Amino acid sequence: MRRCLLISLLLITQLLAVAASAQPFAQKTRTIIVDHGAQDPAVSPDGAQLAVSILGKIWLLPARGGNAQQLSEGFGWDTHPAWSPDGGFIAYAHQLPSGTDLIVRNLTTGNSTAIYHSEAEIGQITYHPKGGEVFFIVARSQYDAHLFKIAPGGEAKQLTHAENWHEWSFALSPDAKEVILDSGHYGGSDLYRIQLDSQQMTRLTRTPAHEHNVAWSRDGKSWAFVQTDNGVDRVMLQPATGGAARAIYWSAYDQKQLALLPDGQAAVLCAARKLYRLNLASGEIALIPFTARFVLPEQAKADLVITNARLLDPGTNRILPSAFVVIRDGRISEIHASQEGVGLPAGVPVLDAAGKTLMPGLMDNHYHYWSAFDGGALLMRGVTEIRDPGVAISMSMNFKEAIALGLLEGPDLYTCGPLIDGLDGYHPYVDVELNRPEAAAPLVRALKAQGVDALKVYFMLDPDVLRAIIKEARAVGLPVTGHIGVRTSWREAMEAGISGFNHIRLWHDILPLDRQPQGDNESLDATKNMIARMQANWNDIDPDGQAVGEIIKLMLAHHIGFDPTLAIQRLNDSERKRFGIEQFAIVQDSYRRMSRFVARAEKMGVLLLAGTDNENLFEELDAYAAAGIANMAILKAATVNGATWLGKQTDFGSIESGKRANLILVDGDPLKDVKELRRISVVIKNGRIVFRK
Repeated sequence: MRRCLLISLLLITQLLAVAASAQPFAQKTRTIIVDHGAQDPAVSPDGAQLAVSILGKIWLLPARGGNAQQLSEGFGWDTHPAWSPDGGFIAYAHQLPSGTDLIVRNLTTGNSTAIYHSEAEIGQITYHPKGGEVFFIVARSQYDAHLFKIAPGGEAKQLTHAENWHEWSFALSPDAKEVILDSGHYGGSDLYRIQLDSQQMTRLTRTPAHEHNVAWSRDGKSWAFVQTDNGVDRVMLQPATGGAARAIYWSAYDQKQLALLPDGQAAVLCAARKLYRLNLASGEIALIPFTARFVLPEQAKADLVITNARLLDPGTNRILPSAFVVIRDGRISEIHASQEGVGLPAGVPVLDAAGKTLMPGLMDNHYHYWSAFDGGALLMRGVTEIRDPGVAISMSMNFKEAIALGLLEGPDLYTCGPLIDGLDGYHPYVDVELNRPEAAAPLVRALKAQGVDALKVYFMLDPDVLRAIIKEARAVGLPVTGHIGVRTSWREAMEAGISGFNHIRLWHDILPLDRQPQGDNESLDATKNMIARMQANWNDIDPDGQAVGEIIKLMLAHHIGFDPTLAIQRLNDSERKRFGIEQFAIVQDSYRRMSRFVARAEKMGVLLLAGTDNENLFEELDAYAAAGIANMAILKAATVNGATWLGKQTDFGSIESGKRANLILVDGDPLKDVKELRRISVVIKNGRIVFRK
């Protein structure tokens, strides 16, 4: 359903663009100039040019830097360019709502051809050294990413198959008889050298670190790769004939990528969305400066007048039966109890909201924004802001900036960057793993410099490492939220100064170890614990008891923002077959107990943050209502509370002068029944109407 709604919105957007282009007058445009936002660098065969993805489009620029020339255009998010050996073609991944196309662009004619389509994401792409065949990664999930190849006019062939393993980068040997893959399960990944014909394998690395972004020199004598270990990225160089790899450059984690120059003496290094030239002998780097100029349709003025609205603002507890609201430059300028005695501003569009409720836009405080095309569906549901608690940082910052600049449709993003976890973490695609307390401060400072709004810590962190992360985060002004409760209790985290919790993993604070679902191995692997790892056996936990009450008092004293994701804990009858009779009864009873815990925490004054873990926000709010939480408190959880937790309450979250005009109009009264929120008829983001039913 979500995909259908999204595709419908996008089709409408495209049709409007086509209609506009058919008008007799030239469309006004605006130019956006950026000098960052780079990903996936590729070097031309002669070493003279670079192809790179910049904010979702493929660009060409001189290898030493300069003005970038836009290669790909139109609807789609384009990544992973690859040059053909003769330099005449560029292949790239063209992501759409329906999946990803593998596109080949003829640089002479300008023609583009889709040679393969996958419903999944297409990752790194490389041409066969002699041309013709194209090798590429298909990533169905963070645990299922494998190598494929396709010949012109042929069918794609999968080359690697290990279930629940991932290969995100690879390097072909100069004769294309071998490939080096980074491959892993949970936690980090190692490098493997594989004969493509015989599938014989040699393991090249065996470390707890994450080795990735491997590149093989054109003469076949060496390869380079990035090793991420305890929050530090090291560029490593290793002889192909054997011997130890040596680090030639290192700095704090910033999602580095490599592309070797043809002479084998230097590489292009992409780090923190900028490009550098790396000398492989000395380790010295030099910025490759570039400017990319996006030419976009001119945006309508962000001015609007809303009349006759029943204003309902949970942030101020204000209700006005017939409000008159003026928006200027995307922000709320004036609020009047009625239009009486107030003149209409000249030349400003007027939206008559008679019979509708005007509210702040909704905020999903737990949404992993991993796709460029999630934004349309979120806006249609009234979500104008999200907090992303775990995402690959370069991708997140590019999505965030693309939305802010108007290159993508979507809510305003507030990102935590990557999950910070202990070794053997569960989300290797989006985590950075630490097991040394001294590694915490440099990583926190690096993430702050890259633009994160908060931090997310995860359950495999050791307590001393968690404390070090929180200490540095507080020093640099970043709130920290945590999906914890395995190696560290909530009480320990609060004593360390954590700012928030995700989910309801409370058992470490209440139960003895032998009664905790993770057991002595401190794992929540579903193969070892039948009850899903977001769930728990709450039979021994009394949500109305004294022990739970003491934890809630601590949450209140430490100003915790609580994002329970309650709705995803509820399993319906269709999932009975996953469990035995007794286990399913435990699951159902646990959900009832967790609901009582959430309601008690909110009633005692804990800041409730509505979050879904990429599900439906309306269902999360329904779960709160079913638990007995008052409707005004539910509406606060979905609006102003998220802004308050981020320290952004002066910028958004309520209907007050000076704040962002992120608003919704509802055909009904959500204060009487939160289910009425499903009847959103208009969504306004930064003063512009982005959805109208």
